Amino acid sequence: MEQENRKPRRPRRSKADIENCIDKAAKELVLKKRFSNVTVLDIIKRAKIEPITFYSRYQNQEDFFEHFVREFDYWFKDTMSAENNQVRTEEVYAELLINLLNELSQKSIMLELLRWEISDTNQVTLRTAMNRELHTIPLVDKYEADFKDSGMDISAISSLLIGGIYYLCLHKECSPFCRIDLNTDEGKRKIQNAIRTLSRLLYEHKQGTRSPSKDELEGIAERMRQRGMSEEDIRYCLMK
Repeated sequence: MEQENRKPRRPRRSKADIENCIDKAAKELVLKKRFSNVTVLDIIKRAKIEPITFYSRYQNQEDFFEHFVREFDYWFKDTMSAENNQVRTEEVYAELLINLLNELSQKSIMLELLRWEISDTNQVTLRTAMNRELHTIPLVDKYEADFKDSGMDISAISSLLIGGIYYLCLHKECSPFCRIDLNTDEGKRKIQNAIRTLSRLLYEHKQGTRSPSKDELEGIAERMRQRGMSEEDIRYCLMK
């Protein structure tokens, strides 16, 4: 009878299994409740562990979150390290921004982390934001060296593009922006195409191969007319 009333023991979990359970529980809770509403008790209950199991690994909630966010921060991922070592072409620059857009346009820990950093200034958000900044400095330095003699401030331009992606993805739950709805495939394609176009223009300017604008072409055509060239010759020369 005593054996029948005894509670069955939980299967013994390895250290890796426990850590995976903690991370999985935290991820589910953050996506459901957002960072600011998640407590250690929530994580412990969701992961089905004892408090001592959690606190033997982390000093407190802040310590856990600081470790946790590194796994999901876009700028800390292995793909980022690989791109850091690539030849920095127009396509690589565009891909870096498009991959960021794709990650943030869906419900992700990175998106919730940005939301938390904007809405709540605390020791964790301050450190995660600063760690991200420090981690990306080597890549920024390489792009600045690439664009050194181009007359363009690539860091300032990149900050506007990245900040714009952050805002569009955070704002998409409220309403479209400039008639672009990132909740739709069409909206995502428009921003992706815009990123490719801007990347191409940046590198054309850097290489001195920028294509003339429509107004510039019309000005050239008018000067050719003044010199007596026929419309057929003008179209041929300007490839219109």
